[in-house]
Amino acid sequence: MHWNKNGTPERDCEPPRLRCILMKLGCGPALSVGLGTGIPLFGITRDCMITPKLLTERITAQDAWNEVAEALEAGVPGNVLSQTFDDDIVYRAFTEGSIKSEKLREKLHRHPFPDIGKLGIYSDYNLEYHVGGGLTNAMQISSKAEQHHHSIRSAGSVLDFGCGTSRILRYFVEFLPGPRYYASEVFLENVHWGQLAFPEVTYLHQNSFPPIEMNDEHFDIIYAYSIFTHLEEKFHLLWLSELHRLLKPGGLLILTVHGERVLSRCKQEDNVRRSMLFEGKDHREVVSKFANEGYVFYTGYEPGYLTQGGLDAERFGIAYISKKYIRRNWTKWFDVLEHEEGAVSNWQDYVVLEKGARPGLAKCFGRIFFQKG
Repeated sequence: MHWNKNGTPERDCEPPRLRCILMKLGCGPALSVGLGTGIPLFGITRDCMITPKLLTERITAQDAWNEVAEALEAGVPGNVLSQTFDDDIVYRAFTEGSIKSEKLREKLHRHPFPDIGKLGIYSDYNLEYHVGGGLTNAMQISSKAEQHHHSIRSAGSVLDFGCGTSRILRYFVEFLPGPRYYASEVFLENVHWGQLAFPEVTYLHQNSFPPIEMNDEHFDIIYAYSIFTHLEEKFHLLWLSELHRLLKPGGLLILTVHGERVLSRCKQEDNVRRSMLFEGKDHREVVSKFANEGYVFYTGYEPGYLTQGGLDAERFGIAYISKKYIRRNWTKWFDVLEHEEGAVSNWQDYVVLEKGARPGLAKCFGRIFFQKG
């Protein structure tokens, strides 16, 4: 999520359709909703992560195909639509269909939708992004965890760091019950709303600076979507150290960063330049600093707007972090298991980290790998 300098949210990308998500995650057509084979992704069981089959089962169990057909104006009755085996229909049922039809929403979503105009100003630009982007990211994050042998469903405790409106967390709570879920957030109104909307989640109102009031080594998995994309360099190291403290040995940290992909797009794509507050900047200078130092940060948001939401106006802006920087600086705390460039719509990179017993142990065993997207 990005905002312009006046504090108006701007979208960075359209949430991808479900079939595109599956292909990005490495799933072939044989694992589409339509075939419903139950063949495990990456050799795992279907209920360890959020999959099209799991979503389809919710529609069927709730006897909601007629509502799906009506909301999406499919032109065919529900019993026919359920046999079309179209994963795009499933995605739309949980997103635009559930927004349009209150009856469908009540069947498919067990928790309320937020007032985006009031609560989404720092995270969600509209309700479509909340339900659609949240579903996309939940599928991605649960897949990343599984690829690295950390099942979210079987984890003891999971933290959504910087949860915003809980748009990702809502799908984990609904589809992957089992862990004790926690959510931290600086915007107090989102904490209050989350406590009412998701009573099974423990919400933590965090300050702009660490620490978070939790014991050491409490969490098995922590994820932070579009948080380290905005932090000043020293500030981000403070928070990285804090998440290391909170994570159990062998625990997983999944986060996103801005990297080389989006920086290259700032050269010619006007919508990207606006969202990245790049107007007036010399692209060659920024690229040169990125190449030489590995970390570029600049401010640009309206300070009063950030302060109102509990954000530090001097330390919250736009950040770009290179692979080399991560290898050089983050490995004092974590083993880097994966760095996938442009994983989120050619905009953000996914980085998967593990808290090892000894820093760098994963590298010794050749477990570091860096995908080129």
